[in-house]
Amino acid sequence: MNLKRYRVNNIKEALKFIKRDLGSDAMIVSTRQVKENTGAFGLFGKTMLEVTASASEKKKDNRSSVPTKALETYGGSSETSETVLADTFLTPRNKSVLSVRDETRKMMLPIQKELQGIRITLGDLSSQSDGLDKHLMGELKHELGEMRHMMHILATHTGSITEPDLPENLLLLYQQMKFSGMEERFSRRLVMEAQLNMTTEDIENFAYVKIFIARMLMKIIKITRGMEGLKSPQKIVALLGPTGVGKTTTLAKIASEQMLKYKRKVALISVDTNHSSAAEQIRSFAKKIKAPFSVVKYKAEMNRIIDSYE
Repeated sequence: MNLKRYRVNNIKEALKFIKRDLGSDAMIVSTRQVKENTGAFGLFGKTMLEVTASASEKKKDNRSSVPTKALETYGGSSETSETVLADTFLTPRNKSVLSVRDETRKMMLPIQKELQGIRITLGDLSSQSDGLDKHLMGELKHELGEMRHMMHILATHTGSITEPDLPENLLLLYQQMKFSGMEERFSRRLVMEAQLNMTTEDIENFAYVKIFIARMLMKIIKITRGMEGLKSPQKIVALLGPTGVGKTTTLAKIASEQMLKYKRKVALISVDTNHSSAAEQIRSFAKKIKAPFSVVKYKAEMNRIIDSYE
């Protein structure tokens, strides 16, 4: 399988490289967010989009195995945040989703054969010799893990929800919104509304489409007045969200603004007891700005610490 990996700013930039290198029949295998050029404690790194794409099955010969090290990396370090699997394929505008699924199933057949072969080999080696070289076994298990990961990605895509039949610009934004974490039904509703209310000429202008959808989102999403909207003398802000969305960076910005601009006292509390590295990042930042920091696990402990900061 001819796989290539691209590290870009957005999905549109990735599609340009994919079409150039792999052709218009290529498809996106996976996407994820990665951090580049992280500063002190990894707080202010630039979030990039890493896209893995595959060339069309039609352009390959009928080989029964897939090279496991055929990835070509475009970008810098391999430091990554949480993996996010893409639910979308890059297909020509007039190509049906059914044909994409058929091609995916064809791609999975040689992978399944190789995966089965690796399993059999591992079983035979384990049964024949208890003193087998640990390094060799480790390499084989690593290869098996890579194959399992690829199988999971392809199986996920094969059973995914079909993409709406949309003009290219709307389809790009639909994929971007889904990648950003928006639910499929909301992403679909937004692009469908844009298709109904925009002229064909405007839809062909990517900037117009982005502005139209942004305005719809601004009407739907209510925005608070931020910290200044809180009336109580002691202001408590909770930052919630999955890994990699920017909670620590946002915390650093809010805390710095409150201390430097408004001359207020700031205290930091972490409730993340599962990831010690996350708490250590906040602890290091708190030490830099000379703010008290605590890690809590129980509600009673949280109430006690908040009361101590009054």
